[in-house]
Amino acid sequence: MALAAAGGALLWRRGPELRDAAVRAVRGAEGALEACMPVTDPPATGPVRLPTCRGSADEIDPWMIAGAHGPGLEALSAISPDVEDRRWAWEDVNSVPVLRWDGDVRVTRPGATARRLSVRVPVDVNRAFAVERAFGYEVERAVIRYRTDDELADKRASLDAVLGAHGVVRRRSGDGDVLSPDYEWMIESSLEDVRPVARAILSEARRRGARGLREEFGAFASFVQQLRYGESPAVGDGKHRFGLSMPAWALATDTGDCDTRAVLLAALARSVRLCDVHLVRDAGHAHMLAAAEIPVQRGDAIVRAGERTLVLVETTDEWPVGRVPEQTRGASLQTLYLDGAERLSRGAGRPGSPGPRPIAMRAPPPAPAPRTSARSTPAR
Repeated sequence: MALAAAGGALLWRRGPELRDAAVRAVRGAEGALEACMPVTDPPATGPVRLPTCRGSADEIDPWMIAGAHGPGLEALSAISPDVEDRRWAWEDVNSVPVLRWDGDVRVTRPGATARRLSVRVPVDVNRAFAVERAFGYEVERAVIRYRTDDELADKRASLDAVLGAHGVVRRRSGDGDVLSPDYEWMIESSLEDVRPVARAILSEARRRGARGLREEFGAFASFVQQLRYGESPAVGDGKHRFGLSMPAWALATDTGDCDTRAVLLAALARSVRLCDVHLVRDAGHAHMLAAAEIPVQRGDAIVRAGERTLVLVETTDEWPVGRVPEQTRGASLQTLYLDGAERLSRGAGRPGSPGPRPIAMRAPPPAPAPRTSARSTPAR
């Protein structure tokens, strides 16, 4: 061993070409370790890989820069209000008795009409804009370079604290660290903004004849369904928001896609303590529904959570509560149990710790077919 080491040292001193090649190889390996390019084109929806690389360089972490991910919710205190009166008018699809279903087409009693609802509520557009800008993160400023495992743990904790203030959460997955929206943060941060709308909907539904929790919740679900389908307008800061918008921005722009609407529905219901609402997504993160703890009717598509039963709600089109499209029959779905919703629970058992869980369904499980399904046909 000593002779081999001595021979290697002699060769190192006398062989400059070999030595230079070795140096280049080592530096190249270090460079490869340190070349940790941030994600430049994250997927439109779903989790995003967090670049995490072991290297030797001592660099300033990009998330430590002041304002790395733009202003947070603390900026709301300096916002000048810009209040606009908004009026929404819609029909509550849940108020029309359904005689039977022909696939995704509901057959109703001839002459039956839906309960018409209308609310007028002031919306602070500037505040909604600021809340939207607080959500999301700068992709190129979420990357970890570390030298030791202890340093990696410290940097993860540091990054978690920064991103947590912008509604982004880091989780471990089979592919490493991933970043996802913090739905609980989105909802809790929105309660004050959506509560006036929720109170107006509840009052109008009762005034128009809604009786009981299921009918009251149906007014909330149909309100969310009547928003324009699509992504809310961008606020121009270039941040990544996982294809989502904050509930206040969805109200201000009257626009939202499936996951934005599901989060809005959960926030509306929670803001007036109407009922527990959780989120349900498919395995490919392509679609999201809601699941509400309301009275169950025969034929409902449901989620079972321990001893509790949650009724599925399709938010992308005018589907009655408990009915979702046939195209998701047999789809692999997960329930995202929200901590805040559980705090409103009326004594039901908690099915373990929060987080994604497989769901069990009764009746055909269905999901989205935007703007083409749930057509109403009078019975002949």
